[in-house]
Parts: sequence; structure tokens; C-alpha cells
Amino acid sequence: MNQARPEYLRPALIVGAAAGILSGLPVLSLVNCLCCLWILGGAAFAVKLLSQATPIVLKPSDGALEGALTGVIAAVSHTIVSLAFPPNIESARRVLEWLSSMGIEQPANIDGLLEGTSRFMSPTWMIIGLFFTAVMFALIGVLGGIIGVSLFGKKPASAVPAAPPEAPPQPPSSGPGDAS
Repeated sequence: MNQARPEYLRPALIVGAAAGILSGLPVLSLVNCLCCLWILGGAAFAVKLLSQATPIVLKPSDGALEGALTGVIAAVSHTIVSLAFPPNIESARRVLEWLSSMGIEQPANIDGLLEGTSRFMSPTWMIIGLFFTAVMFALIGVLGGIIGVSLFGKKPASAVPAAPPEAPPQPPSSGPGDAS
């Protein structure tokens, strides 16, 4: 039995780009704090699109592959969006000043930490960050892809319960007076 292989790339590109953009935008990235929800849900949704596009029954390995691919694409788009929206050190200083005015004590070396963040914007650090983000998003995507197969994957024909068989026809019964 030779089954056609599903096309993994198209759903992963569509959903991975969207999940990466959402996880890279400053305010919407906070949703990723909830168990990497953009990546997990994105990988499951990519499996749903894959399931709709292919006639074959997806296996958990198909979901894992689709999820990993979605995670890697999300990491790339996340990095691109992060370049477009770099951290604003002045806004961070204002928030820290506001917290300080409320009586919340700041760490002694906070100014050094804020100045040190600019050094992490170099191309070398961006590539290292992309690598670690891709690994993390791929692992979370694998989990989301497996969940997606269990939620949205087509069930094999043997798993669908068949209609109960009809009872065989009964021979016409003869009355109580017929004794042969």
C-alpha cells in the first residue's frame, strides 16, 4: 500500500509565520508566557490545515514533523519581528522610576543591566538567539503537532464504529395448531 506523503511545508509556512509574528510583537508576546501558547496552538492548527489538505490518515509522527517545522518557521519570523521592535531602554527606565516612586526598591546594578542589553543586539547574538529559539519552538511545536493529530486528524476507517448488523430474518412461525 503506497500512500502519498502529505505536503508539510505550506501549512507550516502559513501558521509558523503568523505564530512567530504574534510571539514577537511586544504586547502579544505575553501570551507566549502561558505555556508558549502561540507556538503550541499554531502547531496544532497547522496539523488541522494539513489534515484538511491530505486524504490520508495522519500519524503522530506526521504531527510531530509538522509541529517541528512550524516551530522553526515561527522562530525565524519571531527573530525578524524582534529586529523590527527592539527593546526600548528608555521605556524600561521610566517604568523603573515609576516603581521606585511607589517605594519598590530596585537592584543596585539595574543601570548596568540596562546598558548591557544593547550588546545583545549584535548579529552574533541574534544568530545564537535564533538557534536557541528555533530549538525551543521546534520542541514545543512537536508537542502541539501531536496534540493537533489527536484533535484534528482523520480517524482510520477501522476506528470508526460500524453500524450494528441487522438481525437475520426470522422464518415465519406457524401457529400453535401446526405440529409436524
